[in-house]
Amino acid sequence: MSEGKERAEARLSNLEAIEPLLGSLRVLSLSNMQMALNRQASLRAYAERFSLVAAQVRSMVGDRLVSQEPEVRFDYRPVEQSQVLAVIGSSRGICGQYNKLLARLAAARLKKKNGNPTKVLAFGVRVQRALIQEGIRFEGQETLGQGSKPAYDLAGQFLRGWTAAFQAGTFAKVEILSFRKRSVGTNYSPVFTTLLPASAQQRHEDGQDQLPWPPPIIEGDPEVMLEQIDSHLLAIHFYQLILDAIAAENLYRYRLLEEAKENTSDLLEELQLAIQSERRKEITQQLQELLVGSGMLAQR
Repeated sequence: MSEGKERAEARLSNLEAIEPLLGSLRVLSLSNMQMALNRQASLRAYAERFSLVAAQVRSMVGDRLVSQEPEVRFDYRPVEQSQVLAVIGSSRGICGQYNKLLARLAAARLKKKNGNPTKVLAFGVRVQRALIQEGIRFEGQETLGQGSKPAYDLAGQFLRGWTAAFQAGTFAKVEILSFRKRSVGTNYSPVFTTLLPASAQQRHEDGQDQLPWPPPIIEGDPEVMLEQIDSHLLAIHFYQLILDAIAAENLYRYRLLEEAKENTSDLLEELQLAIQSERRKEITQQLQELLVGSGMLAQR
């Protein structure tokens, strides 16, 4: 057996062993992406219903709800404010430029040095490596995604801490850098999203146009109810960002695996043709040797 044929057969054997693994990873990535999208659709429907509750409370309270600003006390020691930039990356590989794009965008934002000092939190081992390559200082955190769903306990823990610091005045802004789909049919891209202070769109204050009739009976302190509702809507918005990031990561991984599968299929076909060609050469050579040995063919 020729050395070229042995090498080709060894490569063919390795690729045939790898091909089913690539297929399994493709299916897993596609499944995780679809489950994340399904969870996001359910969460979006739940947020719409919850926003309707908020609108009902606001409509029933009307002018009676007066937000009481906390008493401002003079302090010779000014509060040092900072802002948070949370980068939601991945802890798993095979996702191409996913984490590098996040790191580059974070580096570009930090170079501008706008406003208060920025504290960078990096969620995911892979994005942490990309941030190190960009020379960015950060606090490494565990990933916010578990398969196809958010790590709810970890996300809730950070959200409560950010909210408390924002209300205390130590955090002026909390911003999320993650992959999002801005509109239907578009690809995912890294986007900065302001989580705190919450915008009117996050609170869904436009839900009053959908109020049912007759109006519901609302009991309890409206200010406490609205505070809890807004807190819940903020958490929903954070979970939606995480689910978007999970779907984008798995989409990037699926595309790379699909490309790898196509390349593997092409290479398998080339190797099989090369092995067949080597076999034909061996058979031709053996026939020539037999014919020469039997005297039916003159030896050259």
